[in-house]
Amino acid sequence: MASVLFTQQLAAQGYFQYSSGIYEPEILLEAGVNLGVMNGVTDIQGNPKVYQGPFAGVTFLKSSFSTGLYAIASYRNVFGVRLEANIGRIEGYDSLLTNATAPSAIGRFERNLNFRSPIREVMLMGEIHLPQLFRSYEKPAYRLSPYIMAGISWFSFYPRAYTANGWVDLPPLRLEGQGFAEYPDRKPYRLNSFAYPLGLGFRYEVSPKLTLRFEINKRTTFTDYLDDVHEPNWVDPNLFANYLSASQAALARQLYNRSTIHTPPRDTRPRGNKNENDAYWTAVLKVGINLNRSGYNSGIFGGQSKKDMRKRLRCPSL
Repeated sequence: MASVLFTQQLAAQGYFQYSSGIYEPEILLEAGVNLGVMNGVTDIQGNPKVYQGPFAGVTFLKSSFSTGLYAIASYRNVFGVRLEANIGRIEGYDSLLTNATAPSAIGRFERNLNFRSPIREVMLMGEIHLPQLFRSYEKPAYRLSPYIMAGISWFSFYPRAYTANGWVDLPPLRLEGQGFAEYPDRKPYRLNSFAYPLGLGFRYEVSPKLTLRFEINKRTTFTDYLDDVHEPNWVDPNLFANYLSASQAALARQLYNRSTIHTPPRDTRPRGNKNENDAYWTAVLKVGINLNRSGYNSGIFGGQSKKDMRKRLRCPSL
């Protein structure tokens, strides 16, 4: 009789068996932190060797630290919806591309541009664990589970360039003639945009409460200005004085073309590629806590008593 009453109460509360002595709601809540690296794929720097494919332009030469917080609601360990906030930084330096052989990178060393931009993002994503999808619910969930994820994100950025006098803000200088009457198609760009993330991850449950994840996630953005480089044609430097202050105009003439390794500087290479938007990616390790999984041995590393488990689930006593 106790067994029947106990099973009926679990079903009424929406619980199903996770493994021996552990029960959880059909919608499991997980929250945690992530640490990793962030890198940009823009018109500056890039990969000196990779010609084409999904990793063209990806380089580890200038990866930066990334961190964030996340929360996930998962249905029976198969489908998940997450909200995530991250901060990081992307940067690139043409000066690192010595002996480049990839067509997209040839000539960038001579162009000699650089940038750095902070990234602040909020993402809403869905994930699906394919091995769990075909698992019988009579069997325990797999402790190691690969998954794919996709969604949408909103982020902010602000490109700067490094000079002998330190870092300089680029948007106010309008280095490609944004807002100039002589270039009516070149409008000032916004410093925030949307992106669509797409990635692959692996989840490993250390214990019923503690979860580790490793993810690689690429965000393809709706802007080409993460590095302040977009237009293939170089601006007429004489126009800066018509739209900027004297000090800004002098700085703009210095920064719009930095191929100073040539005398005089050359502008034979296109400044940018306006046919492809920028992207950035992260590789992170996530540490999460399962918030509402119950049962004995369901502490962070196990050890909860059967008595505490019965109290939590309100098991009827005889």
